[in-house]
Formats: sequence, structure tokens, C-alpha cells
Amino acid sequence: MASASPPDISTALIVLLVIVFILARRTYLMLHGTRYSAARLFGFAGFYVLLFVALAFTTLYAAVAAWGSDADLLLVPYVAVPVVAAALVVPYVRRIVQFEQREGGEWYYRLPWHIPLLYLTLFVVRIVAEFAVFGVAGLVFTFPLPAPPSAGALVILVVVDLLFGLSLGLLVGRGIAVYRAHRDLPPASGSPPASPLPSG
Repeated sequence: MASASPPDISTALIVLLVIVFILARRTYLMLHGTRYSAARLFGFAGFYVLLFVALAFTTLYAAVAAWGSDADLLLVPYVAVPVVAAALVVPYVRRIVQFEQREGGEWYYRLPWHIPLLYLTLFVVRIVAEFAVFGVAGLVFTFPLPAPPSAGALVILVVVDLLFGLSLGLLVGRGIAVYRAHRDLPPASGSPPASPLPSG
């Protein structure tokens, strides 16, 4: 198995730490109140769409090399999983998101802990699985993969890619739901009707 050079490993770890920091910070803010911004909602989701496409392309490239044209069928679950996850989560998050208007008249929203924790966990599982298969070299996010994967490793990568696709769908669906819920807020100041956050 080929290993990455030290500069590549350092870059990979820095990128990974930045991503984890952003996810952790966003999770904290969603639990304690995030200032509503449509640009931030969809910009954040867009970044992870690009990341998912890059990771998926890398895995699919390796799958085609290993399995031939039959691997093209993997495009179906790679597209379907995030789309279906987003569609399913929109009505639920729209119902439970809680808005409040703070000083300056700006709207803030909060979500119960299990929403951000779920897609944060799914992302971490993807990273841990890639690390287990490729070691530190697998965290470089380069194309092609640092070493040709075995058939078993390739299956693992497909599974964890789809887990990441699931978390991406939850994230995009959350953004759409918050956007729609904010759009439906009454024009006058005051707290809008919203379901209370679950306790515990």
C-alpha cells in the first residue's frame, strides 16, 4: 500500500481538523441558537455537496477500475440516498424547528440535539472507516485513492460513502426545512408558534 508523503499527511489532517471544527461549531450553534441566514444555510450545505461529490467520484473511479462498467449502477444509490433522506427530513424538521426573535429584530433558530448529532456521527463514521482501510494516507482526499483498494475495502468505502450521503441528505433537508419555516413566520415581531424542543 502506497503511503502519502509527510506534507500530504499534514495537509490532510489540517483539512480534516477544519471540517470537524466547522461541524462541531455548527452543532453547538444549532443547539443554542443560530442566527438565521439563507446564504449560510445553503452555502454550508453546498460545501458538503461538493465534498460528497469529490469523495463519491474517487470511490466510483476505483469501483469502475475494479468491477468494470457494472459499477455505473452505483450511481443510483449515490444519488437516491441523499435525495430521499432530504425529502424525508424536511417535514419533520420544519415541524420541530424553534425560532425566536432577539435584540435587533434578528431571527434565531434552534434544533433538538439529535438532529445535528446524527449527521455529525455519520460523517465521523465515514472518516474513521476510511482511516481504518487506508490509514493516515486515506485522509488525503486526493484523486485517485492512495492505493488500489481490495474488493472488501471497496465495499466498505461504498457503504461509508452512502452513510455520508445520508448525513448530507439530512443536512440539506434541514436547511430546506428551516428556510421554509422562516418564510412562513408572521411578519410582525414576536415569537412564532413552534413546537417545544424535546427535553433530555
